[in-house]
Amino acid sequence: MKKIMNDPDNFVDEMIEGIICAHPDYVRPVADDLRELVKKESPVDDKVAIATGGGSGHLPVFLGYIGEGLIDGCAVGDVFASPSAQQMLNITKEIDSGKGVLYLYGNYGGDVMNFDMAAEMAEM
Repeated sequence: MKKIMNDPDNFVDEMIEGIICAHPDYVRPVADDLRELVKKESPVDDKVAIATGGGSGHLPVFLGYIGEGLIDGCAVGDVFASPSAQQMLNITKEIDSGKGVLYLYGNYGGDVMNFDMAAEMAEM
């Protein structure tokens, strides 16, 4: 039996490219960073925005929550690694309509540190 594998170093970006290609009516990247995705129509007027994110370990779980009635944006880290505080700040700026942004994240050391740091940066 043979198996075909792409370069593992490109796994995360290729996964995200596939999601963007499959759902261009729902999601778009922030600037040129494929690991920062927002709802196509972001920011939504008169709405508290919701953001999440996390590592790319088991599946693209966070990206699947972007949509109508769901979250407005997410940042994706490397395999089993938190997205950076700067990525979360970029998402925050992109989805904020002036009503605030709610962060939803797991209780993992990197997520707690980076999301809290992004919130402090946004507050400044």
